[in-house]
Amino acid sequence: MDQIVLKLVSVSKTYPGVRALDDFSIECLSGEVHAILGENGSGKSTLMKIASGTVTPDSGSVEIDGKLLTSADARLAHELGLYTVYQDDSLVRELTVAQNLYLGTKKGEIPYGQMDAWAQGKLDAFEMPFPATTILGDLTPAHRQFVEIIKGLLNEPRVLLLDEPTSTLDMAGVAKLMAMIRTLTARGTGVLYVSHRLPEILDLADRVTILRDGVQRGTFPVTETLSENELVSLMIGRDLEGEYPDKLDHGTQAPVLSVRNLSGEHFHEISFDAYPGEILGFAGAEGNGQREALRALVGLETAQGDIQCNGRQVNHNAPRDALQSGVLFLSSDRVGEAIFPELGVRKNMMLTRLRDVVSGGFLSASREEAEAQAMRQDFGVVTASLDTPINGLSGGNQQKAALARSFRTGARAVLIDEPTQGVDAGARFEIYRAIRENIQDDGTCVINSSDAQELAGICDRVLVFSRGRIVAELTGDDVEEEKIVSSFLTTRDANKVRETNDKPALTSFGTAIQSLFGGSVTWWVPLVFLTILTLVVGGYAASQSDAFLSKINFRHILLAVAPAAMVAMAQLHVLLVRGLDVSVGSMMSLTVVAASFLIAFQAPISSIFLGIGACLLIGVVVGLINGVLVRYAKINAIITTIAMLSVLQGLALIGRPTPGGLISQVFTEFLRSRVGFLPISVFFLIAFAVINDIWLHRTRSGLEAKAIGFREEAARRNGVRVDLVQIRAYVLAAVIATLAGFFLSSEVGVGHPTIGANFALASIAAAVLGGASLAGGRGSFGGALFGAFFFTLTINVISILGLSASVGVIASGIMTLLAVFLYTGFSELEKVLASLRRRRIFRKNYGAQKGQET
Repeated sequence: MDQIVLKLVSVSKTYPGVRALDDFSIECLSGEVHAILGENGSGKSTLMKIASGTVTPDSGSVEIDGKLLTSADARLAHELGLYTVYQDDSLVRELTVAQNLYLGTKKGEIPYGQMDAWAQGKLDAFEMPFPATTILGDLTPAHRQFVEIIKGLLNEPRVLLLDEPTSTLDMAGVAKLMAMIRTLTARGTGVLYVSHRLPEILDLADRVTILRDGVQRGTFPVTETLSENELVSLMIGRDLEGEYPDKLDHGTQAPVLSVRNLSGEHFHEISFDAYPGEILGFAGAEGNGQREALRALVGLETAQGDIQCNGRQVNHNAPRDALQSGVLFLSSDRVGEAIFPELGVRKNMMLTRLRDVVSGGFLSASREEAEAQAMRQDFGVVTASLDTPINGLSGGNQQKAALARSFRTGARAVLIDEPTQGVDAGARFEIYRAIRENIQDDGTCVINSSDAQELAGICDRVLVFSRGRIVAELTGDDVEEEKIVSSFLTTRDANKVRETNDKPALTSFGTAIQSLFGGSVTWWVPLVFLTILTLVVGGYAASQSDAFLSKINFRHILLAVAPAAMVAMAQLHVLLVRGLDVSVGSMMSLTVVAASFLIAFQAPISSIFLGIGACLLIGVVVGLINGVLVRYAKINAIITTIAMLSVLQGLALIGRPTPGGLISQVFTEFLRSRVGFLPISVFFLIAFAVINDIWLHRTRSGLEAKAIGFREEAARRNGVRVDLVQIRAYVLAAVIATLAGFFLSSEVGVGHPTIGANFALASIAAAVLGGASLAGGRGSFGGALFGAFFFTLTINVISILGLSASVGVIASGIMTLLAVFLYTGFSELEKVLASLRRRRIFRKNYGAQKGQET
């Protein structure tokens, strides 16, 4: 008898107003592919999340390989032998492929220094056409999906959960995945497989469980007599007739959309016409330019060529310009580009039509409601309320809401990339009918789909792409699945060569730098900018005052930079995990006051060490309180640390209402001592920054911190202890702020209760000037040190030039705003440089291919 590797017993889960799962039970056997089939909203995603340990059920139990999953913990599920390939993936796009794969391994299994070589070996084993050092966000959706799949296979799981694994794959990709799954099940792994593509289930699965409205409707063996129609009937509870709407004869009307000689990075000399009432399809193996060509029509890809809609020239510089010309695009990246996840269904459907419901400069709520209700009814959007956030709807209803918005904008040509990706069979056919009905008068629709069956069923004509060019046009009876597939199968080998040639050609130096700094190739931009600013400000000060370049002034700058740099690095620890700590300045003030008691004047050496330990312990306690309140009490980080700021400032004022209490001269003189010309603090700061940067960019712990900052949910799905890492960040911030307070105490020499008040904002500005992001995940401790140096230099120059102290306060605020503004610019520059790099590689390879063809 086959061993049960996954067992769910009487599992239930309720969300506000929705019973997602109701007393659901299932078993998956060793070596079996057990499919889960159900409509969107039937509870499949909830089932997968409970089984994978990312959602806690209200009742019921989960057993993995005979062992009970005692808590909702993805890391524990991994340890028991269960891994998940998520529909919305568990990848971090800002990291490299190697770093993403590395996050999926068990801690300590692979040394970080061997990560790239190890990851490249895994990619080569699966014949992936991109290097491990590629930034994940630079890959196509299909290649990203394969990275997700490979990551799930790394640890030879006892049970693998696959949630819509083929939603972004073409025919070749699906075939490759099928082979991988069969190899895996032959080794005894059980696979729980969720897909809306019925042929895959019939081809691959051993058993299928039907889930409808959160209730199990039965488990059936997959035999040769089981048909797609029977599966659909089981899934939706009724027979489904007339799957595809009837196709129309378009005669010889003038085209709605006319494209001539459109060329871009991934496609060349694309020309076609789309006629009134016609659905025109783009087909081809993934990576042959069809998706990019479609996006280029509305300015989402750079291209040159002539585009006309109803005889008028289309401005394809940007989607807004294209829409004004009558052309609209609906992306396959539903969450990223097609919907506004946090907004309600009404706002998502009405966003492009708000001008239609404005009266006298004010939005008419009643007219907006009426229009939204009409769109909801016309497109069959199922939702409890129009105010329900759209991310709470099923994928099919999200897509129908996005289609409602698209077809009600007044656009004559609607372009849709993957119209039914991740959509169940019932909703899919409703979408087909909606598309046909909404263009039948005078519109046209161009769709790109990786599903040849879908193209054959809905399209009047199909254009087949290969290597960035249209190589075939199928019309009439030729628009059938077999002919669509065979049209691009003959060129697949050439496409494979092209994909291989498209590997980014990084130099060994570039690869090393990219690996060191977490995948960012523009890490140096903030540092170069800071260098220029420093030279400009320093040069101006030197030209205005001889005192600026004096040894005593320069030594003063270096001494003053110590507390500023330390608190900037403290702030960076929190910024990395997408947090913020505005209490660090008050932590410095409290440390100075505490030092005036615990490290008092003429205290013996033993007391000094005990005082240092006591101050650091205070920092640990403060950091723990901040972290626990943010993570477990779910209080906003800004509110939490503002409250802590007030508490710490109050304690400092209680201890020393006015400045007083001498601090040990031995302690302060040690911190101000010099090695030759340079203060000892300079060497400490450099060493501290280097050690922290090595931790951040060359250890698993640092990688986990960046992953949380970039995408917390992905980190959690990879088994990262998100709560622990974020609490650690707040503890480190408070402890390092305590160290900054020690350096500050050596400057003032007495217990000053408000001395650190201005350091909170300065710490944020310095860290961001050095390349950190308020959105998390980015930054370097060397950059924070440099940012603090520039900040200190600016304040010194203001003093040297005899300007008012108020100018320094104003300058601090301006630099804080400048830092945030500049980071946005740095991020955009990084995107531009990445695009230019890909184009350069493409031109090189494409030129070589042209030469071979000639």
